[in-house]
Amino acid sequence: DAEAERYVHLGATSQDAMDSGLVLQLRRALALLEQDLQRLAEVLADQAERHADTPLAGRTWLQHATPVTLGMKFAGLLGALTRHRQRLRELRPRLLVLQFGGASGTLAALGEQALPVAAALAEELGLALPEQPWHTQRDRLVEFASVLGLVAGSLGKFGRDVSLLMQTEAGEVFEPAGAGRGGSSTMPHKRNPVSSAVLIAAATRAPGLVSTLFAAMPQEHERSLGLWHAEWETLPELCCLVSGALQQAIGLLEGLEVDAERMRHNLGLTHGLVLAEAVSIALARRIGREAAHHLVEQCCRRAVEQRRELRAVLGEEARVSAELSGDELDRLLDPAHYLGQARAWVERALAEHHALGFEPHPA
Repeated sequence: DAEAERYVHLGATSQDAMDSGLVLQLRRALALLEQDLQRLAEVLADQAERHADTPLAGRTWLQHATPVTLGMKFAGLLGALTRHRQRLRELRPRLLVLQFGGASGTLAALGEQALPVAAALAEELGLALPEQPWHTQRDRLVEFASVLGLVAGSLGKFGRDVSLLMQTEAGEVFEPAGAGRGGSSTMPHKRNPVSSAVLIAAATRAPGLVSTLFAAMPQEHERSLGLWHAEWETLPELCCLVSGALQQAIGLLEGLEVDAERMRHNLGLTHGLVLAEAVSIALARRIGREAAHHLVEQCCRRAVEQRRELRAVLGEEARVSAELSGDELDRLLDPAHYLGQARAWVERALAEHHALGFEPHPA
């Protein structure tokens, strides 16, 4: 159309076309990411509810601590995903805006028609019209990248925990099994946490990509040399990286195998020491915190030195039996009776997840 051709690229700069095109791509990417986050959150919610009362050893500094529940661990990731989904919703109107400023951002070439043309273009593309062009103000893109980095980090933490629980010495959870999945080229018995490896690798790579976008923010004057160009491959790579990690996390959780019996067995590896706090707290209410802590600490040391069950040592200690009956000690040393607010944390995470709902956007 010879008449229309006269107006193609009229008054716009190449960066206007490229940035607006990028935003249109990010609108599709954002919809896909939100769908995957929603799907992962639904699977997590189901797992958290199913295992709300499944006890296992809590680990602090990689050592056994007091008991927690598997559902509580799932709820921790679910809470993070809920916050990430909220962040993406909040940034959506800031991110999905038109770029249209012409040579130096003034749209001088379009004269009095500049704002009407910009408004019409924004409406046709389904984008918001920003307060001004953002050729060298890249905070919108960096905000989006930062949230992707947060998602990658949360998934990496989950992958790290799964891989540790899948270690031979723990054997409490396992990634889904399948032909050719997680095997070794030399060791037929191996069952490697391959999805966890992807999540950890993505979480390791994402910060460098996000930092590149932060480093590219001090762009010169009205149009940048080199710093804008540093975004071109970085942001797409980050999107693909996080998308892949989400897919791996969904598959991992949908087929996750849980060995609750092994969890109970591992809780007993310390011969009752992981429940020492429960006994100490019960005694503190009767003889004071300092005295109770010192007394239970002595019993723990004796149990370790003699390689005996803490229950037996406590039962022989007159200062303990004077305050706590045998039935009380049995109950205090039962992991199922020392889970605190674990179920409440699960219920709160589920409530926040359901309250957020899902607002589907076409990809």
